[in-house]
Amino acid sequence: MRKLVRTRAGGGYPEQACCEACGIWLGEHGGQIQHRVARGMGGCSDPAINGLAGAALLCGTSYTGCHGDCEARHTPEAKKMEARGFVIRHGVGPEYDPRYVPLILLGDVEVWLSETEARYLYEPPTERQAA
Repeated sequence: MRKLVRTRAGGGYPEQACCEACGIWLGEHGGQIQHRVARGMGGCSDPAINGLAGAALLCGTSYTGCHGDCEARHTPEAKKMEARGFVIRHGVGPEYDPRYVPLILLGDVEVWLSETEARYLYEPPTERQAA
């Protein structure tokens, strides 16, 4: 999955990967995968949460950069990242499912994340596409 997330963030080329939040170039090895829905200490078995649509490539670490902003609970930065879809709270329904929650990329571009391919979707997926 990591290679697919990096490929998506690089427009099809993992060596061109950029942070999906701020656009800074990360290359083939920089940045970290952010799980949009926190998996908790024991992990998670939900395929939607663990899948390609549930992951974003971000700059920094869990304490710095865009990844740090996502992890800094209850701060203005974390709230901005949640509003952009990089953080999704736990719950039931499509508003908590990473397959149906769009990301707002740099430049206010709204995209959905394909569950099966390393690409952005520019239209909301139907239930059938997300399955």
